[in-house]
Amino acid sequence: MQPLFLGSPEAEAALRELESRRGESNERALRVADETIAGVRAQGDAYVAAQIAKFDGVTFAPNEIKMLPSPAAAGEGGAAAPGEGVDPEIAAAIDTAISRVASFHLDQLPKSYRWTSGDTEVLHRVRALRRVGVYVPGGRAVYVSTLIMTAVPARIAGVPQIVVATTAAAAERPELQYACRRLGIREIYRSGGASAIAALALGTESLERVDKIVGPGNQYVTAAKARLIGEVGIDMTAGPTELVVVADETSDPELVAADLAAQAEHGPDSAVVCILLGDAKEPVVPENQSLVLRTRSIDDAIAVVNRIAPEHLSIVARDAVAIAERADNCGAIYIGSTSAPALGDYIVGSNHVLPTAGSARFFSPLGVYDFVKRSNIVVVGERDLETIGAKAIALANFEGLPNHARSVAARSRVTA
Repeated sequence: MQPLFLGSPEAEAALRELESRRGESNERALRVADETIAGVRAQGDAYVAAQIAKFDGVTFAPNEIKMLPSPAAAGEGGAAAPGEGVDPEIAAAIDTAISRVASFHLDQLPKSYRWTSGDTEVLHRVRALRRVGVYVPGGRAVYVSTLIMTAVPARIAGVPQIVVATTAAAAERPELQYACRRLGIREIYRSGGASAIAALALGTESLERVDKIVGPGNQYVTAAKARLIGEVGIDMTAGPTELVVVADETSDPELVAADLAAQAEHGPDSAVVCILLGDAKEPVVPENQSLVLRTRSIDDAIAVVNRIAPEHLSIVARDAVAIAERADNCGAIYIGSTSAPALGDYIVGSNHVLPTAGSARFFSPLGVYDFVKRSNIVVVGERDLETIGAKAIALANFEGLPNHARSVAARSRVTA
């Protein structure tokens, strides 16, 4: 693919096309989501069972959709073994990923605090959500990594009930069940797609509704999550995966190409962009999924990164740390040739549930803070009531809310 020079009309047109493609709403996905939500609302598990039979070719009685992870086998010394069908190497990889993800996320736990002024006291209280639904895609693969990335921070937050929703085929895989046991998950809802999201949000005969749904999915999952905001909390509306690589002449074009190909592997709608600085060698890029830009200006490269606001940014160039410091709009930044973005998908410890479609301008990676809620508990003393009451009355009258003013005045010696 011939690189386009930043600043040229061709490069600008390509960037605009990328932005417009990300912003397109999929009307079909929204229609399917609306129909599915209505079906689950009216028929519950029976509708979900019919959707599973239609799309997955598996027949369940409505009361069979929810299941428990299979019990663990006993290993040497009575320790929990991976279980039948789990390769010990995969089990060890799962264990390592859980350990590293937990270690990274521990410091994210928000804390309650108390603020006082005069005889006013406000407690900012942080408590875990009670029940969370984790959506784990199960189409072409079993994404045990997504289960780890979503359930580990929920556990650190103290969420007492975590339910996993995934396809029937993925739910039966011993690797996923092993990860569920390791994470203390006791509910698996064997449904994927929009019907799983609707069941989690609305509840069914067998499934108690959740307070929040987290985890990425296809366009139908995203559409259902968007439609159900307000009835349930969500983490973000995730779109196709994205990677921007900034590379200069010190980079290895084969490694750059490998990273671009890895990200494109997620699907045909993945977006991969390579920004070549100066005389950087051009990598071989995936056809029809890539945009290759060239510039001699680091400032221009950074401006484009912040404009795209990618899910992943990889910097393989001189002064990579300084470049990363100026990149404000990114979900995750990988610095240097050894920091493959694919490592972050699995084992580094940072979260791979990241903002996409430019939403890194305002969304953040999934973390422990997504699994708590905050409340303010206020006690105003009599001395402060007299001191600040008059100012509250003045502001209420200014805003045209006389009953607010009277409510304060009735408690103090200040007239409304």
